[in-house]
Parts: sequence; structure tokens; C-alpha cells
Amino acid sequence: MTGATNLSVSAARSLSTTAADQPTGFAKIKSHLGAAFHNIFVTGFPFHAVRQGYLRMFGMKIGPKTGMMRGAKIIRPERISIGSNCIIGFDCFLGGEAGIQIGNNVNIASFGVLLGGYHDVNSPTFEAILHPIVIEDYAWLATRVTVLGGVRIGRGAVIAAGAVVTKDVPPYSIYGGVPAKKIGERNPEACVYELNYQPWFF
Repeated sequence: MTGATNLSVSAARSLSTTAADQPTGFAKIKSHLGAAFHNIFVTGFPFHAVRQGYLRMFGMKIGPKTGMMRGAKIIRPERISIGSNCIIGFDCFLGGEAGIQIGNNVNIASFGVLLGGYHDVNSPTFEAILHPIVIEDYAWLATRVTVLGGVRIGRGAVIAAGAVVTKDVPPYSIYGGVPAKKIGERNPEACVYELNYQPWFF
């Protein structure tokens, strides 16, 4: 597994310790303008290579044979790492302020939301609180799933459509509901496939 997709405990801990770091100067301008131009113009361009090549220029790590469908919105691309053979569906939102690590062969269906930050409701300055998100290999997030900051979704886990994930999901577990709770188990032997979905013009 490459460094971009290494989801070891030490890597997650390292990501967490830098979650609150904010870019300054040129790095801030590059991050914000890069994401804004992508979200307004590039995300609708009908070629995977163009969209992903653009995001790589702004620091986002994307492995081979990964497909990101049109309409995906990205915040802080330089803090997002996606492994190989993944699918990021139409109109997903990846809020990378706190950092997002996605493993290999992960399927995030359309309209999924990964939201690593929220605000302290009792803060007089509306202080932002940031926690990274880690999604391990072979996880499958069905349509309109929302994952909140600080959550780790284990290898092969499945999240049912419309669920809101507020706490860690163990490997090979099936979770659903709001907030998401365990509703079943997945057979670990099913997690041997290789996703490769980059349809033309999508």
C-alpha cells in the first residue's frame, strides 16, 4: 500500500495532530482559489483525467483507477487522500479542513457528505472544531450518507442510504439510521474485488 493510502493508527494520529492547522499566505490563497475554481468550473468538465489532474495540482492525492463523478465539491484538496480503485459519486462533498483519508476500493455513492468540521455553539467567536475522517479499504457508503468529523469507518464496513455516522464503525459491520447504529454484518470474504469505474463523460 502506498503512503497516500496507508491507514495505520500512527498515520491517523499524525493527521489528527495537524487537523487544526490553517494555511496562511500563498498556501491559503492557493488552497482557497484552487478549490473554488474546481467547485465552480472544473467539477462539471466531462473528463475524469482533467478533473483529477487539476486536483492533483493543488495537492490532492488520488490513486490510479479511481473515478470521481461530476459535481463533487472539494474543500482543502491538499488535506485529502484517496486510494486506488475508488468511486466518488455524483455531487459528493468532501470537506477536507481537518483531513480525509480514504483507502482502496472504497465506494462513496452520490450525494455523500464527509464533514470534518463543525462550530462550538457556545463559543462567542463561533469557533470551528475540526476532526479528521478515515475510511478504510472496501468500505461502501450508500447514497446520501453523512460522515461527521473524528469518525473512522473500518475495512469492508457498509453504511446504509441516508445514514448519519457520528461514531467509529467496526470492520465488516453494516450500519444504518440517524444516528447510525449496527444493523448487520458483512462477509469479509466478499472484500476481494477491484473497483474500476470511470465511465466516459461522467
